[in-house]
Amino acid sequence: MGIEPGTLLAEGRAARVFDQGDGTVLRRYRTPGHDTEGEARMMVWLAEQGYPVPRVRSHAGPDLVMDRIDGPTLLEDLEARPWRLIGHARTLAALQQRLNDLQAPRWLPGRDHVPEGTSVVHLDLHPMNVMLAPTGPVVIDWTNVATGPPGFDAAMTVVLMSTYEIEGMRDRLARSLLVGVFRQQRGRRLIGEALVDACRYRLDDANVTEGERAALLRLL
Repeated sequence: MGIEPGTLLAEGRAARVFDQGDGTVLRRYRTPGHDTEGEARMMVWLAEQGYPVPRVRSHAGPDLVMDRIDGPTLLEDLEARPWRLIGHARTLAALQQRLNDLQAPRWLPGRDHVPEGTSVVHLDLHPMNVMLAPTGPVVIDWTNVATGPPGFDAAMTVVLMSTYEIEGMRDRLARSLLVGVFRQQRGRRLIGEALVDACRYRLDDANVTEGERAALLRLL
């Protein structure tokens, strides 16, 4: 599209997000040859189902332009108001359950090493990928969306939250409570049956840090 990026808002392992100054943001992927066609199509479909995602404005190659969501991430709100932890854990679980209840469209592919299933799975749902807009929570970053089983998606969220590198006893205790409430809400047995596969799937990710890899091996 030849878009000139605006002010850098956020930077992750796979992409940068820029404020375009007109109520939209540009998500630009770093990977050479990355195509946002599938991600954009899925976000449009999810919006049609009533699921809370940013509105897609345009896309081409590695660029995806969406409406800007004003508000903190769920993690940022937790850091500012830790007394909301249990409520936020339940919100995260409810958002995932609502997503997994959707029957995946026939054109949505699966992913290598993700068990077969017919549900929509996010595979990267964690407190940094939920934004708390004035109208309610909105789920972002649909890079990994696929078809699969709900248990695997829930196990992936547990793996991601449990192995993210943090420091300090207070933060570790808060994380333990967050994960515990989430597991209770989604179902401990459902998650437990998929936890080993989720750990192995995450270990195959080239973006995993050494600290995360060590934590994954301990969890496994």
